[in-house]
Amino acid sequence: MTDEPIVVVHPPDRRGLREVWVRGEPAGKVWTAHELRDLLDRSGLAELDLDDQAVVWRRVGPDVWPDRAATRYATGAVLVAGLLGCMVLLISVGQVDAIGSPYFANRMTGFLLMAGGVVQGVAAIAAPDFVGKRQWPYSGVVIIAGVLIALAGNGLFLAMWAGEREYGTPLFPVFVALFVWSLWALWILFREKTWRTVPHPKSFAIGFMITTALTAANLVKSSWYEPSVAPVSVQSSAKFGKATLKATPEGDFVYVPVTLRVKNSGKVPAYILGSAFWVVGRQFAATAADRTEQAWKRDLEAGKDVDLYAKPPDSTMVSTGEILGAGSYVNPGTEFVVQKLVLLPQSAEFDALTAETKILTLRKDKATLPSGLKPHGFSWNPAGGPPKCSWPQCGDEFVYYVGYVEHSNNIVNVTREPRYLNSWWRMYAGGGNSEISAGVRPYHPAREESADWESDDIYGIEKIKGGGDLVPFQPLVAGALKDAGK
Repeated sequence: MTDEPIVVVHPPDRRGLREVWVRGEPAGKVWTAHELRDLLDRSGLAELDLDDQAVVWRRVGPDVWPDRAATRYATGAVLVAGLLGCMVLLISVGQVDAIGSPYFANRMTGFLLMAGGVVQGVAAIAAPDFVGKRQWPYSGVVIIAGVLIALAGNGLFLAMWAGEREYGTPLFPVFVALFVWSLWALWILFREKTWRTVPHPKSFAIGFMITTALTAANLVKSSWYEPSVAPVSVQSSAKFGKATLKATPEGDFVYVPVTLRVKNSGKVPAYILGSAFWVVGRQFAATAADRTEQAWKRDLEAGKDVDLYAKPPDSTMVSTGEILGAGSYVNPGTEFVVQKLVLLPQSAEFDALTAETKILTLRKDKATLPSGLKPHGFSWNPAGGPPKCSWPQCGDEFVYYVGYVEHSNNIVNVTREPRYLNSWWRMYAGGGNSEISAGVRPYHPAREESADWESDDIYGIEKIKGGGDLVPFQPLVAGALKDAGK
């Protein structure tokens, strides 16, 4: 037996670990007396008794082992569960934009979220070592990065959610749970003073802030800046062609061709939520005397033109319909041409025919319709339950379309209740304009007629009146008779 201690057992650190030196060299750290016995066996001291004088206990003796294994295991399990939950959340949210978005800013945001998820996956792997003996020197750094990413990510989700405060958002409980978990994990790191293990704390903090700033900047750019600098430019037009005569047992009729065009001449792809054309026959009546001031004031109040020697024309809608199906879309540079035929009796007492168009668009860089728009019902067909429309412009008779709509940035989608786009096409009798309208709102079956409509600007919904055409009717008929040899 020598006077030099063969084994030195140091006092427990704040985590309960006791460092052991054997023959003047560090041999490891142990939680319990059983682990100390195993360490000595591996060091060739199997015959050495812990009560031997060759074993020196610094400050406290062999009966002090403050480690609480159950608490430590539970802490590690909760850390791993939270990190894995955040990893799944960030990767599932980010991959939608990273893989599927056609826009660079959205893809960058998606890739940053996925990168954060990967870091959290690595942190989950490092968590057992972190709550254990920390044999990997970077386990603390990785855990800090994972917890900060979780705090920033779920804080961003909750901040976005707070803009609408919709408690029916499917992932809202997940955001709250993971945010509370990240605060708890941050407290654990603070209590353990884990930041002392970071090799270059300033560089680490700067890198984290830059990554957070890039994510926020890309979110702002994709959601607000890009749509504001690139306006939608979709035009529609109608043009009458040369009429032809058709003789039938019921009398002579005139076929009048109408060419309808829809063209995207801008740089932004757009959905067509509704598109309508209408052909109206107009009859003019001259007045025997100059019209009075009271008469033309009434015309102005009714939104009509004022003529000194003619009354407002009588209008009769002779044809109306859709140009393109609701839910279709037009890419930049694409033009659609649709031909229609309008059949009119030769004896019709119209003085002129007018053709007009109108389209309702949705910016594809602001929102998408994953399943398109589908007819939901007709106001005059109560068999399947008539569709409901609380808007005055719907009127009494309309066609109703419904489709699920997603924002172009998936962060917005996951922090809101599901949105549904409702589109109406109203057909007026008597020559009025054929009206199209649309709106977006959360879907609540119990209050389907509620007025929770969002601003059209959020989704880039825009109604565009197209170019029209006007031709005198009688010269049109005369030309058809001439071509027919009559």
